[in-house]
Amino acid sequence: MKAELFMEAVGMIDEQYLDVDTDRKKIARRRWRNRLAAAVAAAALAICPLPMLTVCGVEPAYNVLYRIAPAAAQTFKPVQRSCEDQGIEMTVISAERKGSEAGIYLALHDTAGRCPDGAWDLYDSYDIRVPKDMSCHCSFAEYDDETQTAYFVVHLETMDGSDMPEGKVTFSVRELLRGKKHVSGGITALDLSAVPQDPQMQRRTEISGGSACAELPDPADYRFLVPAEKPLAAPAPGISVMGIGYADGALHILTKCENVRETDNHGFIELHDMAGNCVQETQWISFSYKAENEQDSFQEMIYPVAYEDLQDCTLYGDFVTSQQHLTGNWQVTFPLE
Repeated sequence: MKAELFMEAVGMIDEQYLDVDTDRKKIARRRWRNRLAAAVAAAALAICPLPMLTVCGVEPAYNVLYRIAPAAAQTFKPVQRSCEDQGIEMTVISAERKGSEAGIYLALHDTAGRCPDGAWDLYDSYDIRVPKDMSCHCSFAEYDDETQTAYFVVHLETMDGSDMPEGKVTFSVRELLRGKKHVSGGITALDLSAVPQDPQMQRRTEISGGSACAELPDPADYRFLVPAEKPLAAPAPGISVMGIGYADGALHILTKCENVRETDNHGFIELHDMAGNCVQETQWISFSYKAENEQDSFQEMIYPVAYEDLQDCTLYGDFVTSQQHLTGNWQVTFPLE
């Protein structure tokens, strides 16, 4: 492959396959790094074969070879069972194959001992590279607070049910969410017997919706609460209720999730009757939109229910929050035993 062809191939690679910073404010720097990496790899390619560059750890060369021939790329990729970045050490504990499936057990250890208590999340930033096409996914297993170590399980399965082939697997991660917790329970700070009627409402265009019904709602058909200046309740860390009111024959509840890009704060509020059953479980409607600061997000739950029935109802919240976001470059390559 000639150097100019290699440069063209690198330019076609999706950024998710390159080791880059995903912050929007660093797009210019990211593009400069990509061009520099491609130029260096192209210059090296003039005197070295592509497989040799892969063995030597030239990442753009490995990316190109993987797109062309995944099995060959994984063959030349050097084994590295452990790596460390940002005070986090990632280690392959075991990698076994059996029949058409394979299981990998990974440990992510906080060497600095500064990890907040709670689960870890790879924030959909992981990449699994295998010798051939197959089904792959990774899930959180457990967190040991004594050793401040999180464990993850990677599952591989061949698409056609054939035996799992021998070869190397490369697993990489770009982002971590730590101290992730599930918070649920009743929201008693809001009095449903005194819900404001005809609250201040507004129309919104840049908004997306979802519904328990089969047909998605049209935002143009609805009015939405104007956020209050101060939170009315704080059912979970980083999540607050910014409005409640009865309008257009339905109960509206507006919540704000703070800094969602670095916390993945999310959740929902349900309307329950005295027996604890969800009211209008198949009729609720939800809309969401970004705040002006582009960091927070709002969600408005709408329940079509008679106003006089609200006094016999309660609110139940179910939320997920995270305490710490971390970016880095963690990558391990290992053979399947």
